Amino acid sequence: MAHVRQRLATGIAVLGLCGALSGCVPQGLAFKVDDRLTFQSPEDRATVKLPVTLDWDIRDFEITEPGGEPRKGAGYFAVFVDSSPMPPGKPLSWIASKDNSCRKSDGCPDEEYLLARGIYTTTDTELVIEQLPRSLDEDRRERHRATIILLDASGTRIGESAFEVAFDVDREATP
Repeated sequence: MAHVRQRLATGIAVLGLCGALSGCVPQGLAFKVDDRLTFQSPEDRATVKLPVTLDWDIRDFEITEPGGEPRKGAGYFAVFVDSSPMPPGKPLSWIASKDNSCRKSDGCPDEEYLLARGIYTTTDTELVIEQLPRSLDEDRRERHRATIILLDASGTRIGESAFEVAFDVDREATP
């Protein structure tokens, strides 16, 4: 009889655990490969010199200017260098949401604020980066990463897709 009670208790515990864990299942996330954007340069993990040119192609996406009415499958790009983008569905202004020095009433975040944080917006499929922060450790490989996300006309992140390329900077011949 004790054996039956122990099995019953174990079964109830397992059911309870399954119920609790099912609440942790990500809802609304579409785990699929988005291959609309491909980098032409630099190659992933390539060694480059400054200035570095990021060059990419995009398909099934209409490039439009910021502002105006958002449309499905249309917008522009945000490039994050050595930082992470905002969550899906959040506007670019979300980046400054916890920064008390950046007040919306002053027009912040503006281009200067974003550039200081390695964030670029563009309607081009090429971006030249003149400078990158130097590594504190000269013996350490100076690896950087660029992440491109899609924004709708209002500056809100479209979906979960993020396209990333990593590259090393060779500063030997760089002033």
